[in-house]
Amino acid sequence: MPRPCLALLAVLALHLTAPPGSAQAPDETAEGPASVRTDTPSGLPVPRFVSFKSDRTNCRLGPSFEHPVVAVYLRAGAPVEVVAETTDHWRKVRDQDGLGCWAHQSTLRAVSHVLVLEEVAIRAQPEEASPARARLAEGVLARLIRSRQGWSLISAGGVKGWAPTGHLWGAGAP
Repeated sequence: MPRPCLALLAVLALHLTAPPGSAQAPDETAEGPASVRTDTPSGLPVPRFVSFKSDRTNCRLGPSFEHPVVAVYLRAGAPVEVVAETTDHWRKVRDQDGLGCWAHQSTLRAVSHVLVLEEVAIRAQPEEASPARARLAEGVLARLIRSRQGWSLISAGGVKGWAPTGHLWGAGAP
């Protein structure tokens, strides 16, 4: 009977006992990404935001289908941050809670949604004094249209307007 690899067991133990968000990609510091990289296999910047394509996305401990699934995301459009890439189309992603895991590129799409982190007003113009068109509750997924100068133009439930980017996960620069 083959013996388990001790290095793998140590990695698994670290992953299972470390608090969410403590695992870091090689180009990160405890404060966040060291810098934006563009020398990536895809040629796209890292970090960057993307969204899940389907209502069920498996996220793995490592960058292959042989690695165990550590999280299953059940929400199409949920935004995640790409923090690393491999040449064989795997992306290390981090969610709004700091959980890091690997998803295949085919399960992701360019960012199209944001997650509301706390209740926020959607305003007619990108300024606090502008009238509120609606309020979005924490956890709502909204379609991201564009971001600029600390504000994001979003739509949800048939209402379109501006919200402060700081209240949204998946908008603006990571």
